[in-house]
Amino acid sequence: MVSSRELHPSSGARFVCEREAGEPLCYHASVYVAGGATVTAALTWDAAGQATLAPTPEDAWVANELLKLARVLKHSGQARLVRWRG
Repeated sequence: MVSSRELHPSSGARFVCEREAGEPLCYHASVYVAGGATVTAALTWDAAGQATLAPTPEDAWVANELLKLARVLKHSGQARLVRWRG
């Protein structure tokens, strides 16, 4: 049985960001890319308030989309965010 956490779109990607407990603000990001690839990264903010990804995804589009979502997460602080892009 396939869980919804493992679903890959037929085009674009599904971005899932889940907040880790504690401070400072940190999210575990999983990106399910069309074609079956999964990209993971930690999303945090530096002292200047700039979002950072570790490791930085090789796919520049994935990295840029995660950094766009970081703006929403920084202000909302929500526990989980799921977005479909592309």
